Amino acid sequence: MEPHGLPWLQGLDKPSRLLLHALASSSCGTLAALRLLQRVQPGEGPGPVFPWQTFTTALCAEEPVLDGPEGALALKPRLLLLPVVCQRNLFSLLLVVQALVPGGCLDLLLQALEQDSHVDPWVQALGNLLRQEARAARCCPPPSPLSSTCQQQLRCLGQRIARSNPEGRRKLNWCFSKQPSGTGDGADSVLPGGKHKEVSEESLELDEEREGKGMLLEEVVFDYPGMQEVGDVAGMEEEMPEESSGDGSAQSPDGAAPQSSQQEAPGKVSQAELAVEVQSFLQVHGPRLKMLLQKECSHPDLSIPPELHILNSCSPAQLEGLCSFLQLSTCPEHLLVRFCSWLLVLSPELSYTSAATLAQQLFLRRVLSLTQPPSRHLMAALTSFCSKYSQPFCRVLVAAVLQEPGEGAEQTKLVCELVEECLEPDAVRLVLSQVLEVPLSEKLLPIVQAVLGRQELLPPELFDLLVLTLCRQAPAFSTSLSYARLVMAVLTTYRSQVSPSHRSALAAALDRSDAALRRSLQAVLEGAR
Repeated sequence: MEPHGLPWLQGLDKPSRLLLHALASSSCGTLAALRLLQRVQPGEGPGPVFPWQTFTTALCAEEPVLDGPEGALALKPRLLLLPVVCQRNLFSLLLVVQALVPGGCLDLLLQALEQDSHVDPWVQALGNLLRQEARAARCCPPPSPLSSTCQQQLRCLGQRIARSNPEGRRKLNWCFSKQPSGTGDGADSVLPGGKHKEVSEESLELDEEREGKGMLLEEVVFDYPGMQEVGDVAGMEEEMPEESSGDGSAQSPDGAAPQSSQQEAPGKVSQAELAVEVQSFLQVHGPRLKMLLQKECSHPDLSIPPELHILNSCSPAQLEGLCSFLQLSTCPEHLLVRFCSWLLVLSPELSYTSAATLAQQLFLRRVLSLTQPPSRHLMAALTSFCSKYSQPFCRVLVAAVLQEPGEGAEQTKLVCELVEECLEPDAVRLVLSQVLEVPLSEKLLPIVQAVLGRQELLPPELFDLLVLTLCRQAPAFSTSLSYARLVMAVLTTYRSQVSPSHRSALAAALDRSDAALRRSLQAVLEGAR
């Protein structure tokens, strides 16, 4: 969702605008903003010289708005006028980069947040957590930087490890970089541009290998300046007493290499080990499942093969490898129906992560490549999967359709059909919230219409967001019949939830509509009073 309808946005400096647009891009805006802060070169915007003071002052400046059911004129900080998804992502980002943000900026943002008693609960919780961490940081200041002697000892040890293990040298390049000046803050001078940048690049490479999945969010987000170095230092302290300060021969490189590999990534499995693990898994379980899937059957078999229960215990990487081995993304659609029928009776149910992985592997490529209505087999498979795993399906498939550029007529029709016939009420509300996170377009209006056609009860916050979105984007649909039908559906289907402030806001937004549309909609508005 772009922060449209905010005229003051154009008055901000370029770095601040870029950061806000990244934060408002989607539910993954925190990750996008973090990468922006990491990758933009110093002097060109975010990063070590990001203008936090200017950014904070701009967000805490007050703007006149219509507030409350009566639409009373009030002054509110611009921070509270940002889309909810942007507010959530901003405070999530601040939790990650708190050490880089001046304390005064955090205090101002938290004070601005307290000026509204109806703040989004998620944003409120993030603000409370940020406040607690700020207090904890003041009570327990960070440890002082390593002395130049300790830094030199660590550098020598890292160089020896890298020489004995060439494959790991890239992760230890900081050992070969120019030694920082002995001003007492050498550790700080390395973190922003050196080690931290390499960690970011490694995370991005892994992200590409896993085809852009959100699984790397924790790995990237929680690896901000200072965290990796603290882990490295703590892990290597055990070796330091055995090594004399002047003689590097006290311990052989052969003995150092295995320990370094364990200390580099505690609790993680290397890519090579992961590949071996997946390969072993496929050798054991893949051939049998493939044979059962492709076995010719003259009649439907309601039982599932015992081998399928392995889905409940395999890791996401193993599940992806199994889907690739079974060629589920390209297999004939009647086999897809068989596999989904197995999933329907599988007990216990798959975890959310496993179901999301399967939704992506089974359907994503097929749905996004549709140029004509889906076949009977594909619809049967989709309906079967959605009946049991609608939430992960929406998170993966519906989100991809909403973000896909172009008309996507067949994809839109498919989502509408699933909303009307398959999805549970919670999933229907999830689809509406997903639509409202992106800019409305003619392509998306039928999906909203399908959601409203279900006449499911909408939470007040979601209904408010729907009305606000319709009002803000009314100028773009001044001649749209679909938009007019959508507004009419809101006023008639959800008459009991339409408040006087909703009616006033819609009436003001419709002033720019086509004359014929405006007259008919205003008549409905008058009838809703």
